[in-house]
Amino acid sequence: MGDNLNIIVEAIASLFKKPYTKRYPKEKLKQDPRTNAWLEYYSKKCIGCRMCERVCPVGAVKFIKKGKIEFDMGKCIRCGMCIDNCPVNAIGFNQNFERASKDKKKFIVK
Repeated sequence: MGDNLNIIVEAIASLFKKPYTKRYPKEKLKQDPRTNAWLEYYSKKCIGCRMCERVCPVGAVKFIKKGKIEFDMGKCIRCGMCIDNCPVNAIGFNQNFERASKDKKKFIVK
């Protein structure tokens, strides 16, 4: 009987406590600035060296022509190899992590 009473007391007390979870999406989550969320491609900086395509371990980078590269974020493991090896910093990560979709075409960054 004593254990049941403790459970009831704890349940009633929790009604007046602030919840531990966020009410997403109404309350936005704060990400660590080091979070590798989504790739950004700056086509004007690109020199066409194809280094990003060569170093990608999963083949998520497809070089089309100078200034035009496609990144398949559905395949990307966010390792940052393309960013680290780009000699002109034409690739970077942004903090936008909210990209859920059923359409695979929305995962292609151009």
